[in-house]
Amino acid sequence: MIDKSIYEVTRDEYKGFVDIIKPEAREIKIEDIGTIHIAAKIYSKKTGKCLCSRIGCKPNCGFEEKEKYYIFEMPDDDERKAPTPVCKINLETKEEVQAFFDFINKQQKEKKNDK
Repeated sequence: MIDKSIYEVTRDEYKGFVDIIKPEAREIKIEDIGTIHIAAKIYSKKTGKCLCSRIGCKPNCGFEEKEKYYIFEMPDDDERKAPTPVCKINLETKEEVQAFFDFINKQQKEKKNDK
C-alpha cells in the first residue's frame, strides 16, 4: 500500500492545481471507498493516470472529518493552462474585517459616483 501522506496538499494548493488542468483534458470519477468515505478523483483523458484526488466523508455520514487533498502527478503540457493569479487576504481581528468592508463600501460608492 502506498503512503499517500507524501502527496497530501492543502485545499488551496489542490484548488490551484485543478484550475490549471484544461476541463476538456480531465475526467472526474466519484468512487465509494468504504462505508464512510468517498473520493473524487481526477484522471487525465490522454494518459488515464490519476492526477489528483479529494477524499472526504459521505453526506450525512455522522462524522465531521476534514477532507484530505492529494496531488499525484502533473498533467502533460498540452493538458494544462496558465494558472490564474489569486489574491488571498487574511483578516484576523474584528477591526481588520471592519476596515476591509469600510474600504470596499468606499470603493463602491466612488465607482457609483463616477458613472
